[in-house]
Amino acid sequence: MLRIALISLGLTSSALAVAGAFLPGLPTTPFLLVALWAFARSSDRLYGWLQRVPILQTALAEARRFEEKRAVHPKVKITAVVVSWTSVLILALTSRSVTLVLVVAAAALAGSLFMLWIPTDRT
Repeated sequence: MLRIALISLGLTSSALAVAGAFLPGLPTTPFLLVALWAFARSSDRLYGWLQRVPILQTALAEARRFEEKRAVHPKVKITAVVVSWTSVLILALTSRSVTLVLVVAAAALAGSLFMLWIPTDRT
């Protein structure tokens, strides 16, 4: 039962990681980390498959960096913060829902604070 739950979590996270590679504002690396974790504990075949998906290679490199060094490359930090706040700005200019803008801004703030908190890998 646990194996099925982990595979389901891994597949869902993989789909979100792939979507994040194309959609601004949706992160790729965190979903990829969850998928790798779930597949490592449930399916060697799916774990290997995920590492061979071409669109995820950059995110995989960052996931490995984070896993090994517990640090994030400066370009990744800058990109994450710029994309999240750009998404807030676009939403603020196009949405009539103040609540939605505030929720997305809160998420961007949380992500920005997280990026400041995580160590920066300068190598």
